[in-house]
Amino acid sequence: MKLRTKLLVAAAACAVATPALARDGAPYVGVEAGAMILEDADLDYQGLLGSRDGPVTVDHKVGIDAALLGGYDFGVVRAEAELGFKRARIDETTVAPNFGILRGDGGKARTLSAMGNLLLDFGPDDGLSGFVGGGAGVARTTYDIDAISLGGTDNNFAWQLLAGVRAPITQNLDLGLKYRFFRSKYNIEESDSEEVIGKWRSHSLLASLTFNLGAPAAPPPPPPPPPPPPPPPPATQTCPDGSVILATDVCPAPPPPPPPPPPAPERG
Repeated sequence: MKLRTKLLVAAAACAVATPALARDGAPYVGVEAGAMILEDADLDYQGLLGSRDGPVTVDHKVGIDAALLGGYDFGVVRAEAELGFKRARIDETTVAPNFGILRGDGGKARTLSAMGNLLLDFGPDDGLSGFVGGGAGVARTTYDIDAISLGGTDNNFAWQLLAGVRAPITQNLDLGLKYRFFRSKYNIEESDSEEVIGKWRSHSLLASLTFNLGAPAAPPPPPPPPPPPPPPPPATQTCPDGSVILATDVCPAPPPPPPPPPPAPERG
């Protein structure tokens, strides 16, 4: 067998032996959660303490980020919908109006989001693979800032960037690690006399668990066995009279010799 033929046979055997995975051409659902770092917010404040751009700085503690998602895997591209929740406590608030500096702590920031994502997959389905993508949607952001006794909620446009890796742990279940950069804006009004305007910028590291709903593709049937070789021709023998018979048969007896000629008559 030539080397090329051997390689083709080995590749076909590996393809048959690889377990089928329910990914391409199938819907999926998932859950993800992890830690979030919410960047310091420089808020534009308008209210009883004056009106200035960026006089309020809010420093946050490490928060949490969690989401439920569902989508469809088209092969190289995935489209999904995501419902997310993010929350962080306020570590310190610094207010620097025209007449002095006020420091305080306490409060919390949180956002609920509904996003649509598009992801580009690369790598094998049966091993460690990666993805990059992004999404856009709506975020409902709530801030409660104890230092200035201000709180409220605002709905606004949001977008995010995503990247990560994943690997199958069963035919239908994937375990993954994801990075998310999330950004939105908010304009929170406590009353007609006080409001803060700022941007939500957060970085999250998430563990994800994804369940693929489609059934694994059936492996191709094995090729049919080759036909059996034809039986060998039977053994033969050639008899003294020139006839050909089976080796297991007996040659016919040779004919008897002709009688001798009669004797010549004697003269007398």
